[in-house]
Amino acid sequence: MRYLTKSRFKVALECPTKLRYELDPGQYHNDSDGNPFLEALAKGGFQVGELAKLHYPEGVECGASGYEVPLEETQSLIDGGQKVIFEAAIRSGHKFVRIDILEILPEEIRVIEVKSKSVDGPDERQFLRKGGLVVEKWRPYIEDVAFQVHVAQDFFRREGYAQPVKGYLFCPDKRKKASKSGMHERFLIQQDGERSRCVVRPGVTLQDIGDSVMTMISMGQAMDAVKADEQSYFRPGWECATFEGAIGWMEQLVMLHNRGAAIPQLPVGPHCKKCAFQTPGELPVEGRSSGRRECFSHCLGWGDAEWERPKAWDVWNISSKKPIGDGRWFMDELTEADFERRNQPLVAPDSFSLDAEKIKQNQRQWIQVSRVQEGNDRPYLDREGLSRELTSYSWPCHFIDFETTAPAIPFHAGYGPYQGLCFQYSHHILHEDGRVEHAGEFLGLGQGEDPTFAFIEALHDELSRDEGSVFMYSIHENTYLNYVQKLLMEASPFSADRTAELIRFIQDLAVPTGNSAIQWSRGKRKMVDMCVTVQNFFWHPRMAGSNSIKDVLPAVLNASAHLKEKYGKPVYGTDELNSRNFRNWQWVEYGEDGQTVLDPYKLLPPLGTTDVGAVFDEVERLYPQDEIGNGGAAMTAWSFMQFAEMGESERKTLADGLKRYCELDTLAMVMIMEYFRHETKHNG
Repeated sequence: MRYLTKSRFKVALECPTKLRYELDPGQYHNDSDGNPFLEALAKGGFQVGELAKLHYPEGVECGASGYEVPLEETQSLIDGGQKVIFEAAIRSGHKFVRIDILEILPEEIRVIEVKSKSVDGPDERQFLRKGGLVVEKWRPYIEDVAFQVHVAQDFFRREGYAQPVKGYLFCPDKRKKASKSGMHERFLIQQDGERSRCVVRPGVTLQDIGDSVMTMISMGQAMDAVKADEQSYFRPGWECATFEGAIGWMEQLVMLHNRGAAIPQLPVGPHCKKCAFQTPGELPVEGRSSGRRECFSHCLGWGDAEWERPKAWDVWNISSKKPIGDGRWFMDELTEADFERRNQPLVAPDSFSLDAEKIKQNQRQWIQVSRVQEGNDRPYLDREGLSRELTSYSWPCHFIDFETTAPAIPFHAGYGPYQGLCFQYSHHILHEDGRVEHAGEFLGLGQGEDPTFAFIEALHDELSRDEGSVFMYSIHENTYLNYVQKLLMEASPFSADRTAELIRFIQDLAVPTGNSAIQWSRGKRKMVDMCVTVQNFFWHPRMAGSNSIKDVLPAVLNASAHLKEKYGKPVYGTDELNSRNFRNWQWVEYGEDGQTVLDPYKLLPPLGTTDVGAVFDEVERLYPQDEIGNGGAAMTAWSFMQFAEMGESERKTLADGLKRYCELDTLAMVMIMEYFRHETKHNG
């Protein structure tokens, strides 16, 4: 028996055909499937969930898994007069939910959904726009609560309860500050057989935590807005027009599946671009099929020939509305005019300014499309423009990469939820004569201390030895230097003179973001965003529509005979090329064809036997475009070190892996720069 659960309902709201594939996980590959433990750890879900329970010391956990047993357990608890139940199992018809916190009060029954996403105070209006419409980024959360309330209302009405059922969100509040340090030390990651779980230290109460950083928000108005929405749930092929109509229709689809009938496939459209039910090349993976291939084969009659044609959705940063919305699915159907119409500069989010570094994303898109249409598999390199760019740099060139975190539960008193802190960096130097130097690194292990202050002091001391240009990859480092400046202004442990010196150092490198407490003029060493340099001057077929350094590095290595020769020998970690974490290492290895250079990130040594042994690949696969970004793997591994019960040997193994991982990020930047210099004759 299958039920319409809240997770399946969420999938079906994205596309009802996905419900067809979700109900047959053994037949269809789901690219979003992963380790739920790592997912919860990465986003703070485990810790926030346990913190929420501390607010209800009288609560009882319904810990059984499956359907029938937890339903019976929940019913027994309710019949026995239990007023607060964690993970209560409720069923109505073919709808089934597990409620994070169910609170039965004389005046109302509360369905409380605990989320690790931060809120801005208790005002429900943050979820609504003018005219009472829903803020779209909050819609999935509102729909989640509304679905649970819908099921609970049916259940308690049948049980004879007269009080209304109301929905609430319980979330970390970014307006609040922790009153005690070490809050995270109360929440431990423990092994439970082959699984891991988060537990609260025995005897810990809410009073031990200090002032709560959680906020409860009534969702009444927001749920009413969703129910009154007559636009969002009326789509091509849908047999409903409202939110509650969608619940009824999707329940019928589940019942159809339970009878052994196939759920109908709805028309394909722009939303298919990001479908999770896809596989590489749309070919079977471990015996599971591509749902997206099945949809297009059914709806448009696509066969092998169509799947071999390059797709429009693979164009970098292409809009789903046009040309995909016009039904032009293939790159060979696109023209230069498609990109001339969208002649918008690529700018970083919000108020971060790239100044003269703004580029025309449509130009880059057309380079990719035209090369594919021509069958030209050679890399694109704007040597003239790149040469001008290289001439503007000051030597030696410094390449830095930060690993950071923004924990849902603050580690330190005075910190708020998701306040950013820096725990690691790597620093490479490329000298004008071509010498490469792994000049420094930093890794703060945390364990009750904020590593940010030691981090920024070490970075300052390393980068202040000369006036060479400093490079980052994307705007992550700029964002976190802004966070560090704010922290220095609020709680610096240094003298006034040293604090002022560090702030001047930050302002020389970074530009203010929209959240900066103060504004300042561009410094003379403003960091160069190497990702923008790549976007402006370089494209390789191996990159497809990506500019991630994880895709650019293999592309550059495959394009460069110079780098193949240099790094095709075990010279990294020798007197010739120093390293702090590698010895006699060879970065260029070839695949089975003897010609394709393998991805160096795949050559990193494993982390050992810890529970996060596959964390680097797993988390970055799960969140390639998420706010976690490319630092998600390191962030999750470091967070694991803060919460997990582990010995010193295991901790050292994980720390060594973090160092190697971060070092490769800055070495990758060096290799890319070496390629650019060699191709433009700027090499030393």
